[in-house]
Amino acid sequence: MAKCEICGKDQLRASTLSYRSSQMTRRTLTHKKSNVQRITVMEGATPTKKYVCTKCMKNKDLIKV
Repeated sequence: MAKCEICGKDQLRASTLSYRSSQMTRRTLTHKKSNVQRITVMEGATPTKKYVCTKCMKNKDLIKV
């Protein structure tokens, strides 16, 4: 499961339309997963591994590597 442990970003559900020869045939449900990486984060004096999205990785205030 792709979920950021800092901001809580999760997968996104979106419905897409499928067309066949100028007529809509059906509406399908797709899942778009967030870009989550497993990195080592320092919590106090102990290094722990967490799943963090790349947007939180760019924010240096939230993560102390």
